[in-house]
Amino acid sequence: MKLSLSFLLAFTSLILSFSSNGAKGIEEALFTWTDSPSTTLNVIWLVKDKDPTLFLWGQAEQKDTQSTKVKRHSFYKGSGLEVCQVQLTGLTPDTGYRVFLGDKEFRARTLPVKRPNRTSFVTGGDMMLTPEWHKDGVKAMAFRSPSFALLGGDLAYADGKSVDRWLDWIEVYADHAVSEDGYSIPFVVAIGNHEVAGGYGKTPKEAPMFYNLFPFPKKLTSFYAIDLYEDLSVVVLDSFHTNPVESQVEFLKSSLSSRKDRTHLFALYHFPAYGIMKGGLSHHLSKSIRKHWVPLFDEYGLDAAFENDHHLYKRSKLLKGGKVDFGGTLYIGDGAWGVPTRKPSEMEFWYVEKFEPTRHVIEVEIKDNVRTYRAINHENKVFDEFVDKRDAD
Repeated sequence: MKLSLSFLLAFTSLILSFSSNGAKGIEEALFTWTDSPSTTLNVIWLVKDKDPTLFLWGQAEQKDTQSTKVKRHSFYKGSGLEVCQVQLTGLTPDTGYRVFLGDKEFRARTLPVKRPNRTSFVTGGDMMLTPEWHKDGVKAMAFRSPSFALLGGDLAYADGKSVDRWLDWIEVYADHAVSEDGYSIPFVVAIGNHEVAGGYGKTPKEAPMFYNLFPFPKKLTSFYAIDLYEDLSVVVLDSFHTNPVESQVEFLKSSLSSRKDRTHLFALYHFPAYGIMKGGLSHHLSKSIRKHWVPLFDEYGLDAAFENDHHLYKRSKLLKGGKVDFGGTLYIGDGAWGVPTRKPSEMEFWYVEKFEPTRHVIEVEIKDNVRTYRAINHENKVFDEFVDKRDAD
């Protein structure tokens, strides 16, 4: 059903007289993907239980809007909140869309089918010890105007039980993850230990808000693959938070083998295979990831693995078969978006090119099939850069 903008504004005023609009984290739109980013958008927001919610949408450059059925379910038992989700389908590639939640307008853009010659995205994790630090990282990301973000877990530090921390995280991201042209930055998300009550070796039941908030291609399954462009794919994994590492091997093999011809192939997960904190390579989870996942990264030519959790910046050397190898994978990240940083007791690691205890986000720019990785601090200054020309035109 198409509605005029004048009707929208009048009806919005009526809705607002009954709703909880204005409360922290309520009716703040987040945009994700579980299907083709060129023809779909997932829209997510929270409302108070049984409150009316108005959802209207349309192309950004057109006046007409239309309504769509909204799926609602509980956010967390006893929270008094519901998650609202809509998947917009059949969209036009590389096109801006606007959605209205109450009296708020949000905009997001579908991706083109074919990757532009120059594109960029941002990645990072361990996002919000405090809302201010989270905001600093989000603003540093938005300053780069990326096409999307890859979020590597430990988003709100809610530990499976804090509703207020999720509301803070949502409000900061929705309000500040906006590029210069006014479009929200959609994201792909991985699970971390602070999404889960107990952190490791648990089930989705111990991460209720994470699994209720975000849609996934397969229900209650936080490992999946997404093709962002024809030549760029990301495999998202669960580093033993709600799924065992070894249980994902067949999925990982199938996902990588079917995408081995992608020019740009990445993995996103939380706990690092090549970390330098928490015992580094000797940590049992690091060992498990190197045993079960890394051989497949090597076999299918993964370009980079985005790792998190250790609260500092780390960029590895190119690694393959447990050795430095020009044809290997880059392991980069280690999660210091909005948390206190850590400093390792040692100063050299054979597998690490650079590390620095600095809060940061990582920008990945692809131009002429050259991948440039930049570490950016909260003052928007680049403090490390690596240029990968192995697939250059």
